[in-house]
Amino acid sequence: MIIRLLAFLIGMTFVFAPWAGATGLIRSSVANVNLNGPDHELLQTIARRLGKELVMMPAPFRRRLALMKNGDIDLMVGLLRRPDRETYIHYIDPPYKKRSDTVFIVRRENRDLINTYEDLGNLRIGVIIGAKYFPEFDGNPRLLKDAVPKDNMNMKKLLRGRIDAMIHPEFAGIDLINRMGANGRVTIAPYRISRQKHVYIGVSKKSPLMSGMNRIQKEIGQMVEDGTILALLTEYYEKRGLPVPAF
Repeated sequence: MIIRLLAFLIGMTFVFAPWAGATGLIRSSVANVNLNGPDHELLQTIARRLGKELVMMPAPFRRRLALMKNGDIDLMVGLLRRPDRETYIHYIDPPYKKRSDTVFIVRRENRDLINTYEDLGNLRIGVIIGAKYFPEFDGNPRLLKDAVPKDNMNMKKLLRGRIDAMIHPEFAGIDLINRMGANGRVTIAPYRISRQKHVYIGVSKKSPLMSGMNRIQKEIGQMVEDGTILALLTEYYEKRGLPVPAF
């Protein structure tokens, strides 16, 4: 019995050893729905530039932060800089995105439906229960807002003509269009709200990658500054016939 137990423990050591500190791997994570999305492609490109193999551990955002904190994954994209996160995440400068727009998605035949804020007045607009978009919109009781629990429900209503438009953060909205196969059926209206929002790539401070941070900072920083990341993300959307978001 003891011999069997020892054999089992030795076997488990070999199973988990690569995760503990193998320098040839980069462990990262995205949400399940984004496994074939632009963030995944960006992570693959970073891994190739660093001469490493990408290993994905899909998880929701809060879980991804916990994995970073514990050192169970090495690297994340799509991070905002927060003081509490800086205790366990090393942020790579400069940020690779600097804008976060809120947009209105409409059926393609209505592409010019919303050109100004005043155009919202006569429309039925799909929103998510509890979500905040921008103060002028959120605080206007005269706007006709059709609230649902999930964004895919708004998209279904839009495609069926039950709402005139849906409001959404641009990046997530374009990914939703792609996931639901609505390419060519919907588009983004001209009117949008633009905000500055710096988005970073970060490395877990418990990751083995920290020992090579000078090289990682140089490689990723160069990818941002020479336009490699912008070109990669732009190509992702263009190849799929999707609107290209503002970066």
